[in-house]
Amino acid sequence: MLDVAIIGGGLCGLALAHSLQARGRDWRLFEARERLGGRVLTVKARDGTPIDLGATWFWPRTQPAITRLVADLGLTSFDQLDDGRVLHLSDPNRMPQAVALTDRLVPAESASVPASAGAVHGGARRAAGGVGAVIDALVKPLPISRLREGHRLETIVDHGDFVELRLRFGGALYSVNACRVVLAMPPRVVAAHVGFVPELAPDVRAALQATPTWMATAAKAGFAYARPFWRDAGLTGNAWVSHAQAMLAEVFDACGPEQGAALAGFSALGAAQRQSFSCGRDLLLESQMVMLFGPEAADPVLRPEMFWQDWALEAETCGPQDLAEENLQVTHHPPSGGPPLTEAHWQGRLYFGGSETARSGSGYLEGAIGAAGRLRSQLLADSAAGLRPRDAANEWLPA
Repeated sequence: MLDVAIIGGGLCGLALAHSLQARGRDWRLFEARERLGGRVLTVKARDGTPIDLGATWFWPRTQPAITRLVADLGLTSFDQLDDGRVLHLSDPNRMPQAVALTDRLVPAESASVPASAGAVHGGARRAAGGVGAVIDALVKPLPISRLREGHRLETIVDHGDFVELRLRFGGALYSVNACRVVLAMPPRVVAAHVGFVPELAPDVRAALQATPTWMATAAKAGFAYARPFWRDAGLTGNAWVSHAQAMLAEVFDACGPEQGAALAGFSALGAAQRQSFSCGRDLLLESQMVMLFGPEAADPVLRPEMFWQDWALEAETCGPQDLAEENLQVTHHPPSGGPPLTEAHWQGRLYFGGSETARSGSGYLEGAIGAAGRLRSQLLADSAAGLRPRDAANEWLPA
């Protein structure tokens, strides 16, 4: 019988699998998508430039686990370009103005207000190659036979001394038995799509429903170019758009540390609104980039290439309650995780994971690593005396 079944191939699930593999434990990972990474999605432009359409940044001053992980995996990172100014477009009929971002995190009214470097992104860094490079590095040492993509969990049945997982692969429904199962998924996705026999306790069910999924209703756009033409004008690529017709609310420089030219941005439209603009979306996005950065943003000589990711359309990320509460969670990360989602259930056979269950950094990459560390400690508690809880290969997983 399988020892540990991990449901969810995002950063939390893969970090846990990486740690268990390093310790010679028996595990399998099942992911509903046809790809690994979860809310990490790095696409490649024609020239190979990576653009993150999901998780993008980490902050070394407050997020030590993801910072250590990037270093321990042999990856490099670099500062997000940020001189403290944003190109502010408040009126579609006027030119945007480069102004400082104030300490109240709003664009200054005058270009004469001095800017503080780092004010826009708060000291954020990015992984070279995109966050997808982190996922690839975690997956590299894992046996491919233990990673199952396109396998969707439908029901979990507790048989007392083992757990039965009922999964769907294509049109076929099949079962896997395991001693323990980890649901490394957003809690609301679990609540919406996974059945439990017996039913979860009311307080657990309530906790799943009450935990918002970070970025569940967000959408991001990416734009690749032959060169970073905005830098020729002394711009960092940081732009905020606050008028009512905006397609993107925030844009930032998505170039790599050495080569590649790209911008990326967050949609200003709600999930329902985006659907009504889907037919003309690309043209409207291009028009906004031209309004911000000039005609070069659409110049065919620069070979503009556009990408779009709407996370609200993915059932693996966005649950019905996230959609219903969209306006309540635009700017706030979920609260730090706590009981009952950080506790073992069914007498140690069922565990909840994912970034939203972390005790700190909830919703961030940091939270995913923190949740994986908690799960590792819980799963290995029965033999912890014979293990090094912080061995050199896995220092990025908090104990």
